[in-house]
Amino acid sequence: MPLLAPDRPLTAALLDDDLTRRRFLAVLGASGLLTACAPGRADVPADAGYPRSVTTPDDGTVVIDRAPRRIAALNGNRVIPFLLPFLSEERRLVGYGGGATPEDFPWIAEQLRGLPVSPDEDGPNVEAYASWAPDLMIANGNIGDYWEPARAVGPLVQLPETDWRATVRLLGEVFDEPAAAERTIADTDALLAGARRTTEITAAVVSPYQTGGTLGFQVLGAELPNFLADLGVRVAPSPTALDGYEDVSLELAGERLDVDRVIVLNFGDDLQAALLEDPLFRAVPAVAEGRVVVLTGQQTAAGFPVTPPTVPVVLDALAPLLAA
Repeated sequence: MPLLAPDRPLTAALLDDDLTRRRFLAVLGASGLLTACAPGRADVPADAGYPRSVTTPDDGTVVIDRAPRRIAALNGNRVIPFLLPFLSEERRLVGYGGGATPEDFPWIAEQLRGLPVSPDEDGPNVEAYASWAPDLMIANGNIGDYWEPARAVGPLVQLPETDWRATVRLLGEVFDEPAAAERTIADTDALLAGARRTTEITAAVVSPYQTGGTLGFQVLGAELPNFLADLGVRVAPSPTALDGYEDVSLELAGERLDVDRVIVLNFGDDLQAALLEDPLFRAVPAVAEGRVVVLTGQQTAAGFPVTPPTVPVVLDALAPLLAA
């Protein structure tokens, strides 16, 4: 077996190891190869309101020297929906990371078509990001130091996705457009007010993402359960969950499923179908009585995370739960 696949560049193989990747970036930075792809800034007039500093739970303080005009969205399907209220002819996307397609994510189909993409299967693709010459990168947050290598290219802001209002306001700060942020929040809150239940109910959000009798739960602290609280649907917290996520044996999940409604997400049609046919799951009273809301893969993506453009999709998916 050859040491390197014939269609894989040497640099990609070298960057598989995290320590090697960081050393490689240091060499690129020292030699000027990373910044060579970026537009020159020394002769660009200063922008009103910049430089400015923003603070996020993941980044601490990030200094943005100039008004961002070329935006890279890392993990694009999660980030681009939040960016929509702030994009314009002067402020545009130049590339995105991940495997999002217009067919799977119709709410950002227009933005995805024709945009350079980096699959990022082996981690952050710093060379691709540098080739887009962004002056700001926006990424999803709450995943440790995963995006750290990308900071060699330029400023990076990670979004606190579990709170969609905080995320929109943060972007209002980043782009110096607080009024646009507040309009977006007000418009979205109006949709929520029209859909909110008059009486509170309880729900469990389950994620059949693996086999073997283990069921994923999303509890308060995760994106969708936090959003459900705005609709009069209470998902209980769990002291043993990590950032709102927890795996529990189906045999021991009975108490967690003793709720008014069970919401079943879709991380694969076969996995979802297997859960719905599992005798232990079918014996749960809420399931046996038909008090189940089953989401499609696209509806699940719309709530992972919930963003202002995807709220109508999520509300439509939850209609049986909200109407009762």
